[in-house]
Amino acid sequence: MGLPLAIATSFLVTLTLMPVIIKVFKSIGLLDRPDKRKIHSISTPSLGGIAIFSGILMAVLMAVPLAELAIEKYFIGGAILIFLLGVRDDLSSLLAHHKLVVQIFSAFMVVYFGGIQINGLNGLFGVHSFPWHFDEIFTIFIIVVMTNAFNLIDGIDGLAGSIAFVIATFLGWASIQSGYFIDATFAFAIAGASLAFLLYNWFPSKVFMGDTGSMVFGFMLTVLMVKFLATPIPPSVILSPVATSLALFVLPVYDTLRVFFIRFYTGRPPLAPDRNHIHHVLLKLGLNHAYSTLLLVGYNVLVVTMAVVFQSVGELWLMLIMTTMTVTIGAVLDRKLMKREATRLASLIPPEIKLSKEHTSV
Repeated sequence: MGLPLAIATSFLVTLTLMPVIIKVFKSIGLLDRPDKRKIHSISTPSLGGIAIFSGILMAVLMAVPLAELAIEKYFIGGAILIFLLGVRDDLSSLLAHHKLVVQIFSAFMVVYFGGIQINGLNGLFGVHSFPWHFDEIFTIFIIVVMTNAFNLIDGIDGLAGSIAFVIATFLGWASIQSGYFIDATFAFAIAGASLAFLLYNWFPSKVFMGDTGSMVFGFMLTVLMVKFLATPIPPSVILSPVATSLALFVLPVYDTLRVFFIRFYTGRPPLAPDRNHIHHVLLKLGLNHAYSTLLLVGYNVLVVTMAVVFQSVGELWLMLIMTTMTVTIGAVLDRKLMKREATRLASLIPPEIKLSKEHTSV
């Protein structure tokens, strides 16, 4: 009864609150307005994350018994801090290091007080368990990095919500297989809220989730992924939890590393906003928001399916295969965009200049 109640509650609460948020923020003029670094052309409400988090929180409170909910108090407390951070950032942009302090503290609460941590790598690279205290530091690092990586992937209509739905659905299923129904409740609550949000965020979007939504999704899904890695899973279900976790977050991880490399290579600050994300590449190649989202989400589902179906090949081989596939596809798209840009620039050269160059070469 708990899981259906969680899905229904998160979906209905989010669905009910979303039009209210849209109307209220339009009436007070609190909108995400277009500028040179943004791709939307219409001023749009950007605090849809309020409805998302309200739906998730209400679902968990309704579906999980109070005695069992007390075990998750640090997880919920950390998520509330991230939610408040997102609201503050959406209302008035914060400096990156200010956001980082709150994110680290939220992760610290979950890890040190909640006891949620990655203890090893399932034998990958010969690492079965981490040295004393390294597991806590490593887990905090992963939570903070993935919270921000998910924030970065929220760049076109429907993408972040769809990726959240895929990850949450899988983690909910895996938690059921392991007998951890509280984790499954959190996961399916996220899935229900993301599905309701997509009804308003699909192209053309009526509302954005903002940092409020993307950081909440990133934080909560990463903590659930850490639990997935730390939970004994029946071998008949998952043999390669590390590779499967990478498959779940393949797009945020790849996109973040790719963008940071480009910024470093071009001498720009690593946290400077730009239009070099993988979803921007697809838009520049002529795809609209809906097709770009479907293509990226389809790839995410493909990689997760591969990780589950071919898990018997081992963690390392699975990770190598997924990494090679993702980097290769990204390189092909980048190459195609470079050729298109070169052709476009060549078409802008006046005919007389082209003739002058030809005569000069002769």
